[in-house]
Amino acid sequence: MNKDIRQMTKRQLKKLEYIKPIELFNAVAIVPMGNSHDSGFGCMKYILLNNFKIIGVVGGKSDVLHINGFGGYGDIEAVNKAIKNHRKGYDWRIDCLSKSQCLRLFSDELCRCDDFIYSDFCIYVKDGAKKGIK
Repeated sequence: MNKDIRQMTKRQLKKLEYIKPIELFNAVAIVPMGNSHDSGFGCMKYILLNNFKIIGVVGGKSDVLHINGFGGYGDIEAVNKAIKNHRKGYDWRIDCLSKSQCLRLFSDELCRCDDFIYSDFCIYVKDGAKKGIK
């Protein structure tokens, strides 16, 4: 598929059918689907991209996106290595608020952000801080 996601509407993105990704990707467009999961959070579809070219379409009934896998350690091989080396992962996740259809990025850790916020917004896990909001 050679469609440029920048030229598509939310309605068009929601209508995209499943496309099995056959190559690696460097970006994900998160599309709130407008319906709720059993959890009470909104469902999301994920458009997998190489820059702005669509290379896969997955999800649609998903209520949580785990960034870098469960626990923030990576795939199962990375998890085993992290456990062996006692390395801490940061479990970032994204869900969708049902009523507003806004996306919520959350973690088990408390975070901080840069003082200067312009086009790039950076957030960081605050060292030594525990238990963010779920």
